[in-house]
Amino acid sequence: MLIALLASLMIQQTAPEEAPMIMAALTQETVEIRENFSGAELILYGATRGLTIEDEIVVVLRGPDSDLRVMQRERNFGIWVNRAPRNFEAVPSYYSIASTQPLENIATLEALQRNAIGLRQILSEPNQTESAETRAYREAIERAGNRDALYSTAPRGVEVLDGGLFRATLVLPPKIPVGTYDAEVYLFRDGRPIASRTTSLRVVKAGFERWIYDMAHDWPLLYGLLCVILAALAGYAAAAAFSRR
Repeated sequence: MLIALLASLMIQQTAPEEAPMIMAALTQETVEIRENFSGAELILYGATRGLTIEDEIVVVLRGPDSDLRVMQRERNFGIWVNRAPRNFEAVPSYYSIASTQPLENIATLEALQRNAIGLRQILSEPNQTESAETRAYREAIERAGNRDALYSTAPRGVEVLDGGLFRATLVLPPKIPVGTYDAEVYLFRDGRPIASRTTSLRVVKAGFERWIYDMAHDWPLLYGLLCVILAALAGYAAAAAFSRR
């Protein structure tokens, strides 16, 4: 794929007056999660046409979205209770950004929000100033994602090479959710994106992990019964071991 990418770039460079263009591909298009999965490291490589010294590159890897309900915990009479629920739609299960410079040096907040780049831009209400309440909920979501390394930012994680080539390293944590991921690559000039490219990545269960995953989703009753039997056997084995002592 890299050879094809370079060949395509060389052909396009024969027309210097054409509009800027960006191309990208991942070293892996499928990541398999097995019993011993401890994370993975991917390389996104690409090439640009018409790149200038003032241009910047931003790479966003986004996992499957889901609706999220966030609540505040409050202690009342010695008991922790949840209150003030807040719903967020289309929250990415994984979100990683790598760029040639910090985002605030590449584009304005309005430009980032217009192109939905950055967790703050995704979780905040469009075209509105973020309130203190919204910021508190957003920061809680970010803390939860950071705790499992599901959200990350690498302000200088994109390396520009000679000839308009570039690469970025993307890290997938052990608790990476399964599903289809979108890798979006942007070429910024004067604070706005002038070219973009999207490629996909699949994260799937494999081996014994895949068998358990399929059983839990396709035969939930059988899966629950098997869990009960295994728990009973484990309890019986533990009781027998302690009784011998």
